[in-house]
Amino acid sequence: MTDNTATTTEITDEEALARVKARRGYLLPVHELMAEVDPQILRKYDDLASDLLFSDQPRALDLKTRYLVLVGITTAVKGDPDGIVWSAKRAVREGATRREVLEAILLSALPGGVPTVEEATHVLAKVFDES
Repeated sequence: MTDNTATTTEITDEEALARVKARRGYLLPVHELMAEVDPQILRKYDDLASDLLFSDQPRALDLKTRYLVLVGITTAVKGDPDGIVWSAKRAVREGATRREVLEAILLSALPGGVPTVEEATHVLAKVFDES
């Protein structure tokens, strides 16, 4: 049996973190944990996220819409106020209006429940105060 993992270039945890920070401009605790446990997983995770979120390649959804989807998801999954802030700021930067961001949050009430919307609106107020 042949080991196919040798075809992937091995990177260190420091290299993996540096690559994520250079691409995104920030690091999250999950990035640091992945780098510590397995830098190759962080590299693959970052490649996927970067391809979906940060790529200029044409997609069916434009960047604004992708970030609005993330606003709704980070609201619905509860407990991710940083994700709400991050994705809402990105959506606004890509041209989303306050109403569009609010609608993305309101849509999350269907799978996440009204308490998720209430929590997210407190977070959203901070985003709009900063912009």
